[in-house]
Amino acid sequence: MSKTLDEFLDQTLQEDFKSLNNAHRSMVNVVRRVKTAGDEGNLEALQQALARYGELLDRQQETLRGLLEKLPSFNLQSYLQEEFHRGFMDALAAESLAVEAEYPVYEVLPYKVRVLPEKEMVTIDDRVYRNLRPGVLAGHLRRNLDRLNAASFDAQRFLQSLAAAYDTEMAKQIAKTKIDVSEQEILLKDVYNTLTPLPRQRRDYPAQLFAFDLHRVLRSGQMNAPDGRRLWLGNVRNNRQALVVLDAQGQPQRFGVMKFYREG
Repeated sequence: MSKTLDEFLDQTLQEDFKSLNNAHRSMVNVVRRVKTAGDEGNLEALQQALARYGELLDRQQETLRGLLEKLPSFNLQSYLQEEFHRGFMDALAAESLAVEAEYPVYEVLPYKVRVLPEKEMVTIDDRVYRNLRPGVLAGHLRRNLDRLNAASFDAQRFLQSLAAAYDTEMAKQIAKTKIDVSEQEILLKDVYNTLTPLPRQRRDYPAQLFAFDLHRVLRSGQMNAPDGRRLWLGNVRNNRQALVVLDAQGQPQRFGVMKFYREG
């Protein structure tokens, strides 16, 4: 029995696929003969073409029944639980995609991929995706990431919004603690929540995309907001409070806090 989906589709079912395709091509040709015979009024040729079409139809039906019988023999749940991970990691490496965390949740920044064996599917940022060949999934992620990287990005505008959200959170902290400490560290997740106060906004701009914009800032080298303050990102001990952010070199880092400060 095939262990991987690629083996099942490319080996176990390959001859059936070929037979189905060959029968289809032959039927297309016979349909042309049927039409020609009808257009020309050649009833003998028409009868012969229809008889041939019936033979091909029987062959196609036989192949179809064989495929439908073989499909349930592949245990998709078991594959997703036991064999998917290895193939997916290889496919990500082939696409030069960095990945953080492992089965069943992968962070292929800025996307979160979750494997759901019991539902026989994966999700990408909570959206259902059922193309389960690892290479196809990795290629889909690569193309989406390439489109993101090709899109225009205004680092200064993002830094301005980030600084405003940081100032809002810092004001909340000062009001709460009654201690006025300038340039204090604020949790990145709190800043993200300030930027996206509504559920709809968080759906449209998930935390992973926020982390990707931080990566684009780091990659751009523009770390100073329009008011002159410089962005700083730091680690936290509790990884649950951290966001995985690719640094300027594309390597994953876990940042949990940030601040804007004036140099000198």
